[in-house]
Amino acid sequence: MREASSSRLACIMRSLSIRRRLSWKSLVLHPVLFAAFPILFLYAHNIHQTSASQMWLPLGVSVAATVVLWAALSLILRSVVKAALATTILVFFFFNYGRFYELIEHQGVWVPRHAYLLPSVLFFWGYCTYFIKLVRRDFALTTRILNVAAVALIAVNLLNIGSYQIRLARVEAVAPAETPEHTIGPADISTLPDIYFIILDNYAHPDTMLEWYDYDNSEFINSLEDKGFFVAHGSRTRTPSSPQCIAQVLSMEYLTPGWYFDADIRNYVEHESGVTYHESYTWNDITFRKITYSRVADLLRAQGYRYIAFGNDVSNARWDNYMEDNTDLYFNYFVEAATSWVSEFQETLWNTTMLRPFYYELVGSHYETALRRMTLGTIQHLKVIPEVEGPKFVFAYVNCPHTPFVFGPQGEYVDPINWQNRDDKQFYLGQYIFISREIENVVDVLLTQSEVPPVIVLQSDHGLRRGYPVGGSEWKKILNAMYLPGMDYDELSESISPVNTFRLIFNHYFGAEYPLLEDD
Repeated sequence: MREASSSRLACIMRSLSIRRRLSWKSLVLHPVLFAAFPILFLYAHNIHQTSASQMWLPLGVSVAATVVLWAALSLILRSVVKAALATTILVFFFFNYGRFYELIEHQGVWVPRHAYLLPSVLFFWGYCTYFIKLVRRDFALTTRILNVAAVALIAVNLLNIGSYQIRLARVEAVAPAETPEHTIGPADISTLPDIYFIILDNYAHPDTMLEWYDYDNSEFINSLEDKGFFVAHGSRTRTPSSPQCIAQVLSMEYLTPGWYFDADIRNYVEHESGVTYHESYTWNDITFRKITYSRVADLLRAQGYRYIAFGNDVSNARWDNYMEDNTDLYFNYFVEAATSWVSEFQETLWNTTMLRPFYYELVGSHYETALRRMTLGTIQHLKVIPEVEGPKFVFAYVNCPHTPFVFGPQGEYVDPINWQNRDDKQFYLGQYIFISREIENVVDVLLTQSEVPPVIVLQSDHGLRRGYPVGGSEWKKILNAMYLPGMDYDELSESISPVNTFRLIFNHYFGAEYPLLEDD
């Protein structure tokens, strides 16, 4: 009796063990995981610039659509496993179509029209699905391999996201900024000048335009000088990173004094140790906080200034949160004009997929509207800032003439196919001419409408970087033009570094005694 009971118990245990092994081996996860991977990957590699809120919508749509397709194919193929394999193949084609198209486009070979390429890809997937249906295999090993690969890919990206969030939490646990030692004395608020710090992203030095684009920008430069600007023709930047360029000016110090940027390897290099850091290293929350909770802003607020800032499509994620928290007034015309469908993250993701051929027809015009309004809204708003009472520190980060190219030289629309066309010089040049004229108009209004002569700083964060048809070191050359009423320009150096901008301003207008740092 006992032997029979023991035998039955052993059979039950073996049966349970077999069922567990079978259930694990037959578990199918890879379609859903591969559907989530491209969105997580893109977010993880752009986490410094992208808010997680921009990821949830495409992630949900991708997973839901994959589940629906998988269910439909299961009914057609009469096999969950085979349907999963066919679904994963389509997911792979779907999320790599745009990347493949860009690859062959950049190779300079013949590029097929989407009307031929897309149906060809779908036909090939249909053939794969038909083959999967006919073959007499259970694909158990294939399923396990795909499951493991998908889990590994998801885990790596979740690890990267998690580690970044931990570092971010540590940064946010620190006070926004240490109150700097105030070395400037109190001033009569009625005589304080408004201070405008206007950054033109990717605005090339006039010498670069003349040499590489055969364009003479002397009319714009001469106009500024005629209005009373000092133009530092030999001014240079040490870094091609936009956030770091701006943060150094607003911190009044070099943030990485022992580093240099090697354009050939696109890395920062420490002089003494030789340790390298990828060029994206400076796109981090510490740098963003140095911009918004800046030394310059703190010093000016202590003098009674209001902090007014303008953002753009680059700063519409984490940067925005800091700006809204620390500025007295913050405006971002890209965010106001755009929708969740046309954020920079979704635009990038969309154009890596099979939906690339339909992007401009479905949402491209709305995205273009947001991009144009971003620049036009900021420019028009700057012109009415003098009407705001009291002294003001105005920081405007204008993402122009940087890509996307949405303005011709007279402000006309540009065909969407050329929004990122750096090879054809006419598109960068057209946007360059447009923004130069618009900024000149802004300057005229600020000078004529301000009760107290304002301080105006016009700078490019960096010159033209890799990807444009220019020499490798052109990114170092920048526009650096300053309207500093009452200052003796003969005492200023033609090669003055932008990091000394506000040291000059505080010394002259507020009686500070900041030493000027070494020029680049």
